[in-house]
Amino acid sequence: MPGAFDALRNMAEPKKVIPKVTIDGKVFEVSVELFRQIRKYGESQYFVKDGKIVMKPLPRATLKYSVLKKGERGFALLNENRFWPTDVIEGGYEWTR
Repeated sequence: MPGAFDALRNMAEPKKVIPKVTIDGKVFEVSVELFRQIRKYGESQYFVKDGKIVMKPLPRATLKYSVLKKGERGFALLNENRFWPTDVIEGGYEWTR
């Protein structure tokens, strides 16, 4: 095996693989960090803006809570407890947004 070590010394360097992603139908070469981030969130969450790859803005979650107010016709509440409606009356409480 005298030629094995010479063969290993004369081997060519392996080519480094440059990560590529497809965004908006175009292929881009990106850094490893950006490649991992794009794979984590998905290619559909990114777009190209001014030649740079940018993540789409996330929609903000808005919570709307119902409010208990006096109305024309609504519930009569036991001891003003909103969880114990007793009857439907004129001028009682109703749920509104």
